[in-house]
Amino acid sequence: MKKLFIYASVVGLAAGVIYWLCKKEKSNTITYKTADKKVDFEHGPQEEEFSQNTSVVEGMYQAKSESAQAVYERHSEAGSIMKDAYSNIMEDFVEDFSGEKDANAKDENKEVIIDGESVSLMKEIDSISDELDDLLK
Repeated sequence: MKKLFIYASVVGLAAGVIYWLCKKEKSNTITYKTADKKVDFEHGPQEEEFSQNTSVVEGMYQAKSESAQAVYERHSEAGSIMKDAYSNIMEDFVEDFSGEKDANAKDENKEVIIDGESVSLMKEIDSISDELDDLLK
């Protein structure tokens, strides 16, 4: 019984919402139709205002076109400046590391000689590293 009541109330609520939306839709279309009729009756003053505002609108479009052209020119100039700056940065970046590659190649060609002193130094470094790790814990 309770389930039937819940189902009936949900269906009734859905039907009420749909009816309300349809009624609202009809009132909106009636409002638009009456507004269209008002526009048809006021045809004479609109033509006069249109002729007066035409020059204003043309001036507005011309100003908009000029400002768009000015923005395009500024952006083109800024783009070329940024492109030149980026190429200069990349040239400097490549030049700096080209010397390091040669130095690394020379180091790789050298033979590594490990003697007793090097081994004792490595052990000492390892013990210091272990002590630092213990301090961090």
